[in-house]
Amino acid sequence: MITRLPPGDTAWDAKAYQQFSRLRQRPVNELLDRIDLEHPTHIYDLGCGTGIATQLLAKRWPRARLMGVDSSEHMLAEARALPIKARWKHCDLLTWQPEVPADLLFAAAVLHFIDDHQQLLPRLLRQLNPGGCLAAHMPDWWDALWYQLMLDTLDDAGPGGVPLGTPELRQTMAHRTLLSLEGYYRLLAPITRSLDIWETEQLQVVDGKSPIYDWVKVSALRPVLLGLKAEEQARFIYHYLMRVHKHYPPENDGRTLFPFKRIFIVATV
Repeated sequence: MITRLPPGDTAWDAKAYQQFSRLRQRPVNELLDRIDLEHPTHIYDLGCGTGIATQLLAKRWPRARLMGVDSSEHMLAEARALPIKARWKHCDLLTWQPEVPADLLFAAAVLHFIDDHQQLLPRLLRQLNPGGCLAAHMPDWWDALWYQLMLDTLDDAGPGGVPLGTPELRQTMAHRTLLSLEGYYRLLAPITRSLDIWETEQLQVVDGKSPIYDWVKVSALRPVLLGLKAEEQARFIYHYLMRVHKHYPPENDGRTLFPFKRIFIVATV
């Protein structure tokens, strides 16, 4: 199994992740709007991070028993400071099991880090009570220009144009985790009572000197930066920034346009 979730708590930067919290909240709201549950009792926010989605879940269902689950203690430290009624669990999603069956499993921007969705999603659905719901959104970045620039940089930014990192790292980053929309339908339709799948592309307008790098360094690029030696990291960052700045120049108002695709799934059993 290939997974892009680094082991343990290595290098999660909760403060940097919060930099674009308003934009990260938008797909959470879009997903919440499509969930048709009146009074779920047990809700688990999988990959809760700093609690961006957990706050919205607590606001919508204040009487639910809410638990945020994440593999990073740094992220959970931020989440625990939130003024909401929730419990928090430090756990790897690859081995996580709910304490009691769930009425809602909410997974915002986390499942794309885990491979083998043909096994993962049915396993999550088995953790639901009858009538329960799995709701997930996943960045779909493998065809994005900034992601291809990352792969190109790994391929040729070493001394003399040689690759950076190990062949295994380059293979992992080139491997596409997500299925097609049709693939998710064929996987989930036979084992669900209702199923809603859609894709969006949002034109994110971001501020900062290197806003696209600032966004992806705490998500898509984490396995790359963790997988490179210190001198390789420096070369990668230098060459990657050069490419990103060339292909994503700021607009006349100084802001940068950052198109971003996501897949959404709401599956009810």
